[in-house]
Amino acid sequence: MPDRHPADVSAESGPLAPPRPPGRVRTSMNRHPGVVDAALAVTYLVVTGFGLASEYLATGVGRPLAADLAVTVALVVATVALFFRRRHPMPTWGALLTTTVAMAFSDGGLDPGGVSLALYALAVHRSSRSAWLGFGVTVIVGAVTVPAAALLRSDTGDVRLVSPLFVLVTLVAVLIGVAVGGRRRYVAALIDRAERLERERDQRERLATAAERARITREMHDIVAHGISVMVSLADGADALAEKDPARSRAALGDIGDVGRRSLTDMRRLLGALGGDETVDLGPAPAVAGIPTLVESFRAAGLPVALEASGTPPRSEAVQTVVYRIAQEALTNALRYADRPEEVRVAITYGPPVSVVVTDDGRGATEGRSPLGSGRGLVGMRERARLYGGSVEAGPRSGGGWRVAAVLPEVER
Repeated sequence: MPDRHPADVSAESGPLAPPRPPGRVRTSMNRHPGVVDAALAVTYLVVTGFGLASEYLATGVGRPLAADLAVTVALVVATVALFFRRRHPMPTWGALLTTTVAMAFSDGGLDPGGVSLALYALAVHRSSRSAWLGFGVTVIVGAVTVPAAALLRSDTGDVRLVSPLFVLVTLVAVLIGVAVGGRRRYVAALIDRAERLERERDQRERLATAAERARITREMHDIVAHGISVMVSLADGADALAEKDPARSRAALGDIGDVGRRSLTDMRRLLGALGGDETVDLGPAPAVAGIPTLVESFRAAGLPVALEASGTPPRSEAVQTVVYRIAQEALTNALRYADRPEEVRVAITYGPPVSVVVTDDGRGATEGRSPLGSGRGLVGMRERARLYGGSVEAGPRSGGGWRVAAVLPEVER
């Protein structure tokens, strides 16, 4: 794809357009807020001090030493307060309003500079509501201060309300601060939301990875446990018949090879899928049509299995795979742990609900088979059933033996 012209990129607009990145000056100011506050405070000190000195020199009117001292202290306090306008905007506004009033009683006029900076900081670093409340209080205090200062100096001819310039300057400062503060809070909210969405995405990925690992573990367990259990039983049978019935012993050895090759094929398919090998023939997933063949493989291993199935199987291939795997795991457990069972019964009912019940009458089953295994098989069966709103119950039977019952109430027909 050819590169776009810079004019095409700059022409992008609309609600989904990315915001313009800050320039060098704004970036530098954001990186060094303390330097900006110090420069602002020093500038305020120089400008305000120069203005007071110019007014004093222009009028040539002397003032008491106490008044000059009060003005100097107020100016220093206002300058120091501006250093903390970001972290403590409300105390900064209170300090600057107080110093403005103090200087008004000494000089007779209200200086809007300091209190305007404080109102701007209040709107940007606290909230718009605080800024408007501060503006209202500032105007009221100014309206009271001007005539009070005139009466205190016995200047009854100059008794008037707060000057329009003072109100205008403070109002503009609040409006600008509300606009800047609102944008900053909006951008901060967008950044926070993006970070939260990123954390949720990472969490979903971790959960998906854990679920995929659990699924792979179940598949590996089903393949390996079934294949090895059947091969061990066939090997024991072939060894016992080696002298008595060599023909049956050789047939059992052939069955061992068939089971081993099928298990290896399933393992190659699973590992090939995990490795992203597109040349591996994944083949269809096991379904209920393969349950009779599964039962025959256990019968060949010496497990007396009887199969009963009723109803119409669900069309969902995923549900059929769950039914097959549950039956396979239950029969594998019966083959490994049941003590010389006389009958193992598999009863499958295709509802809904779909139920799979596997029972055996092994004499050693009720003595506790869980210590013999890792417990992954039962956990895998329960997880498979839980995906479709089902459940699995397993435990000893009252008359001896073991029972595994799975129910899948929510299935796709």
